[in-house]
Order: sequence, then C-alpha cells, then structure tokens
Amino acid sequence: MNLKKTNLKTLPTLLPLGIAVMCFAADATVKADTPQHYQAASMLIDQITFCQSQGVFVDGNGVALNRYGGSWNSNSNPSFIRFADPENGILPGNNTKCSPLVTHLFKTLYNWNWSNYSFYDPILGINKSTASPQAYQYCLLIKQGLGLSQVMTLDEALPGDVLSWWQVGSSSSDHTMIIESVNWGSAKPYPLGYANSNPALAGTTYYEVTVIDSSSDTHTSDSRFVNVNGNLEHIAGIGRGVIGLLVNSNFGIVGRTWSLPTSDYYTKTNTWVGSLNNRLKLAPTWEIVIGRMPENP
Repeated sequence: MNLKKTNLKTLPTLLPLGIAVMCFAADATVKADTPQHYQAASMLIDQITFCQSQGVFVDGNGVALNRYGGSWNSNSNPSFIRFADPENGILPGNNTKCSPLVTHLFKTLYNWNWSNYSFYDPILGINKSTASPQAYQYCLLIKQGLGLSQVMTLDEALPGDVLSWWQVGSSSSDHTMIIESVNWGSAKPYPLGYANSNPALAGTTYYEVTVIDSSSDTHTSDSRFVNVNGNLEHIAGIGRGVIGLLVNSNFGIVGRTWSLPTSDYYTKTNTWVGSLNNRLKLAPTWEIVIGRMPENP
C-alpha cells in the first residue's frame, strides 16, 4: 500500500458491523498538516487499540495484533506494520521494536531507504550504512545531518519529530520514538532548597511530552495498558505514552525520564524531586536529540 499517494483518511480501518466507522472517528483529532508518518502512526495505534477494546486481540491466524519484536530481514520473524484493510479482510498489526517502527513508517510513507546514508559509528569504529538503524544510530544520523535535520531545542519541536537517546558509547539502553506533543502547561521549574534537590540542576524546567513508540515497557498514561477480560494488562508493541524532558533556560535538553514522578509537585515537593532525580538520565552521559524529516522526503 503506497500511503504517500493516498489520502490518509481513505485508509481503511477494519472491524465488522460498523466498527470501522467508529475507529476512524478516533483518528479525526490528528491534524492534516502534520507529517504523514505521524498521522499513520497515530492511526495505527487507534486501529489496534479500538480492536482490543472490542475484544479482538489476534488476527485470523491467532497472532497478536500488537507485538514488540521482529527483525528487519528475518524470514522467520520479520518486523512489520500493517494497516487495516476491510476490503481484503485484514486487521491492523504491528511487530516492531523502537527504531524499526520509525523506519517502517518512513519506508511505507516515503519509500525511504536509510542504506543511502553512510555515517560514522563510534561503537563499531567504522563508516557504515544500514537499512534499519538502531536507536543510537538514529542519534548519530541526526547529529551528522544525514536524512533528518537536527532540532536543537524543545521549544522548536513539532508533532512527527523523531526523539532519540543513547548512553554515549553503549547501545544497551538506547531508544527512538516520535513526538506527538509537548505539554507546555506542565512546566515544572526544578525545585531548589529541598533535601533531595540537586543544585547542579538550578534553572532547569521539566516538561511532559507525549510520544509514540514501540516498546516492551510502558510510560506514564500509556495506551499499552489494555482491558483484557476485565483485567488491565500490559501488551507490548506500538503505543503512546508520556515521558519527561528536562531543559535549560534556552530549552536545550539536559535530561530525560522514561516516565513521570508519581508524587504531587506542589504538596510533596521533596518526594517529587527525589523521584525525578532517581528517574533522570542526564547529559552529557546521555545524548538526547530531536530530528525532523524534510517537508518533501
């Protein structure tokens, strides 16, 4: 299916007895002027989530609609994304990890091929290219100005921008996702003068950021918590959730958290800041970058 040449609103969403119409309504909030890959990712989540809400968790072959896994060139367990197609009786599906989800979206929407870009990989110590970059390699590609342009500050971020991080020198905890929105009303200046305060973080501000990703873990307010026969269960794969980014006075990103502190910022400030400190991964040990797809890829 060539999504680049297709109006995304014409892409089908499958379930019988009119559920398709209801599922499309869930996607109506996505603005038409946002990037195609973001619209498609949002729609795929809505398709899968709505199927799950109707008790449909597997396809006709008994395979889960949403999975975390797969490999780019694997014959036995290939990674893929699949949009619903009612005319051909096909349910939506996902079998990806974090960076392959982004790469599949780019390939599907824009016929994008990362193999066309050679970059220096400091872990491997070589110049290389790959059809499916790992998350840390997305950081390298963005910083080297290859394919995506780097967005230097959080206040310049837009829906559809790629957010990627890695612990410099290691690929073990890297991650790539798509920014959906920054909650500017969530701004929390870093509290000073408390037992748990870190004076080195004076002048920074913490923001909540909703992201789309494929993950085996969950963020705050995560769509991967699904009602299964009356029980709330975690189903890994594609979803949306809320992370935190800590920025300096110029909105440069200086830290990130996988999820948000659970204590109240205003009434339990010392506990909140302690929880934040425990979650924070800070630059320069961690590199946190934002990249943007060209307008006409």
